[in-house]
Amino acid sequence: MGRIISVILFLAVFAHALYGEEPYVYNITEKAKASIYSKGDVLLCSGGDMAGDLNNKAASLMIEGKWEEASLLLERGLEQEPLFFPFRYNLGLCYIYLNKLDQAMVNFQKCQYLVPEYYKIYLQIGYVYLRKNNENEAIQYYRKALKLHPRDLNTYVLMGDIHLRRRQLNLARKYYEKALSQNPKFQNGILGLAKIHFINEEYLKAINLLKSVDLSGDYDKSFHYYYAESAFKMRDYQTAAREYEALLQFKNDRFFLENSILLIKHKLELSLRFTER
Repeated sequence: MGRIISVILFLAVFAHALYGEEPYVYNITEKAKASIYSKGDVLLCSGGDMAGDLNNKAASLMIEGKWEEASLLLERGLEQEPLFFPFRYNLGLCYIYLNKLDQAMVNFQKCQYLVPEYYKIYLQIGYVYLRKNNENEAIQYYRKALKLHPRDLNTYVLMGDIHLRRRQLNLARKYYEKALSQNPKFQNGILGLAKIHFINEEYLKAINLLKSVDLSGDYDKSFHYYYAESAFKMRDYQTAAREYEALLQFKNDRFFLENSILLIKHKLELSLRFTER
């Protein structure tokens, strides 16, 4: 147990590749024998111990979208190692995708006590609050994440998205532009500005912005939704079909936790039907 606890006291988390940053490192003790790193939101371990191996097996299932199977492995792991941070954090993610939001919240709140310096904990808690339609609490937790990691561009976008939901478009723009001021090519920042144009029914402006987005790195998959919807409004049904089809390639994405796959399939069918006319 002592060896495993020493592992969790060292957390080396690599910043998301799309930010173009150096690894974001929390060096809590010099006794650590392994490190923990992220692939997207999912945490993986190096070091080759039993807990790390079990976590990585669960992480692989999570990346494949097998949330139920992964959660069972992580629950089993927590019975043996209740203080092992990756078990707790990844299980919270599984519960989000299984729509067990209260259980997700419990696990992320426990994560705060294990590694309070890890900013993504607060992003996950904020997301859970957002799913519960508590925007005020979500904003507070996003602010905590920004305080810990002010270079995380996606957190500015998440703040902007809340204001977008509220139709506070000037505030939303401020946060998107804040991210773009640090990286003018940041995909999700450009997408944010495109969403403002979409809400204002400026579909051509939205499309022109979306065309400039580099999709070679990681990006918010709702990009394809807004591109498809804007193209559909402009009666460019061939482009709309292409983008709906692209969106459906990411069925395990968070987009589909709040949006219906069946609806997107229906819109794809409509687009294809109009294309054939």
